[in-house]
Amino acid sequence: MRKTALAAALLLLPTLILAGWAIWLPIPRADDPGLRIRLLGFDPRDLLRGHYLLARLDIHDLPPGRYGPDDCICLRARPEAPGRPGFTPLPSCAADILKTCPLPLSDPGRELRLYQSQEMAQALERWLAEGQRVVDIEVRFDGKGDIALQDIRVDGQPPATGPSTNHRR
Repeated sequence: MRKTALAAALLLLPTLILAGWAIWLPIPRADDPGLRIRLLGFDPRDLLRGHYLLARLDIHDLPPGRYGPDDCICLRARPEAPGRPGFTPLPSCAADILKTCPLPLSDPGRELRLYQSQEMAQALERWLAEGQRVVDIEVRFDGKGDIALQDIRVDGQPPATGPSTNHRR
């Protein structure tokens, strides 16, 4: 009886730790500041790889290829151009410098890989390549230069891939 209880406890402990970790993960992100930012397709011929949409954030006046993995910038909303934030280069990615910025972003020119269903990835690829639809995403900033991405929108609505012209579900 005692061995059975000990075995059950040893099996239950990792499960409880994993469940606690899974519950704790989203909590910090809910309080992280967010900003909706447009997506740019950077090479329409190579946007789609399997179920991934490859894109970059549309940051106003960010020169392509200029800012890499060792660079950090401070984003700021631009009311005159929603979805296309401006930026100020930061002297380094040190923690004390990142704390001075409400929306810090490291490696601002990075390629984003957004997992989507194959049908949705193809539709998003087409909409980005055509440039006639606004595709944006909610970006959450953790204050350390990293971001979390969620809630892709097309023309302000959740995307739909059906034949309708308004692309709403």
